[in-house]
Amino acid sequence: MNSQISTSAVSAKWNQIISIGLKESHGDWQKRRIRLLNGISFIAVVFLLAYGLLYKNVEHDIIFWESMQGSMFYAIILFSNYKGFHNFACHLFSFYSVLFFTFLSILHGKYIAAEYILVPSSIASMLIFRNYGIIVSYFILNVVCFAISKYIFTQSEPLLYMPEAKSLYIGNHINMFLNLFLIVTYFKSETIRQEKLLETQNKSLTLEQQKSENLLLNILPRETAEELKQMGSARSRRFDSVTILFSDFKNFTHASEQMSPEQLVNEIHQYYSYFDSVMEKYGIEKIKTIGDAYMCAGGIPDENTTHAIDIVNAAIEMQQYVEQQKLTKIAAGEIFFEIRIGIHTGSVVAGIVGTKKFAYDIWGDTVNLASRMESSGEVGRINISATTYELVKNTFKCEYRGKISVKNKGEIDMYFVGQQAA
Repeated sequence: MNSQISTSAVSAKWNQIISIGLKESHGDWQKRRIRLLNGISFIAVVFLLAYGLLYKNVEHDIIFWESMQGSMFYAIILFSNYKGFHNFACHLFSFYSVLFFTFLSILHGKYIAAEYILVPSSIASMLIFRNYGIIVSYFILNVVCFAISKYIFTQSEPLLYMPEAKSLYIGNHINMFLNLFLIVTYFKSETIRQEKLLETQNKSLTLEQQKSENLLLNILPRETAEELKQMGSARSRRFDSVTILFSDFKNFTHASEQMSPEQLVNEIHQYYSYFDSVMEKYGIEKIKTIGDAYMCAGGIPDENTTHAIDIVNAAIEMQQYVEQQKLTKIAAGEIFFEIRIGIHTGSVVAGIVGTKKFAYDIWGDTVNLASRMESSGEVGRINISATTYELVKNTFKCEYRGKISVKNKGEIDMYFVGQQAA
């Protein structure tokens, strides 16, 4: 338990150090290079301070002063990041690292292996810059200085040979591998982080796509929605046999005068939500609502042979629900609605028109006749045409009304739907 707390504390402290100068407004790449630069610079400060203290009492104290100077410059890099001078900190790190470790190599020779620090230095430069020209320049500079150091080793002895400093050979190798480990680990952790971020974004995108898909399917039939997504438009389609239902509330105008707009909308919403559930139950396509008028159609977009029966069953449930609500409202002394329903069967053309606010709609004389069935009906009754009657007469008992005069259509045979046939 204590080791877990200790590890967490060290991890939190390390994250605090590498986040010096980090702001939420920074982009992902800016955050990555700041963290990497802070991490390498902090390790350099620690190592150089350790070198300096270790060799403080050695003759000439040269390593002490070299180490102090180096730790000071890497501390300046951390301070520059803290103050927000990130580009300056990157260039200072890259340029100073090359000069400092090349100078140590030439001064002390191969015995301290300072030239190997140029390897992680060149890799770090690739990761903290985006500009290809800058990356190549620092890479070449590191390679050239590494080659110069190696060449000088073969030609002459070091300028300042210090046998007692040979232990730095191991330390610089450790420093090199530690920096390489930091770079690789950081790169791997960032890759994992990006993968997780991408996975999260993909999940969010999939969720948003699903929401958009559901919204589109709430407006348009699936077949039409798919065609619209793939082609950018959807063709109209003719259906030879479709049953259309129109409903209308009695006393709607009077009720709207007695209620606030909010109350009226809430009341209509309650009825229409129930009607929608009925349409879903019977596989009927809701077409639209216009004020207190509700319009739906059976047999589209998926053609079937039961659309007339389905529509009549739905109409019966709609009528029963409105009647139940009426009794409840009367008992509570509230305003109630009554409903008139008309149904007709025939051919239509269905599709969407226009380029904005798409709406699936149907056209044809069948639509007009279905509307006339509703307006020619009676409150609390389901009025159907002779065409629909022929399709449902074996399922429902119907009452013949005779020929009813319809505006612009002459006289039309109509029927009231009764109970379901035994």
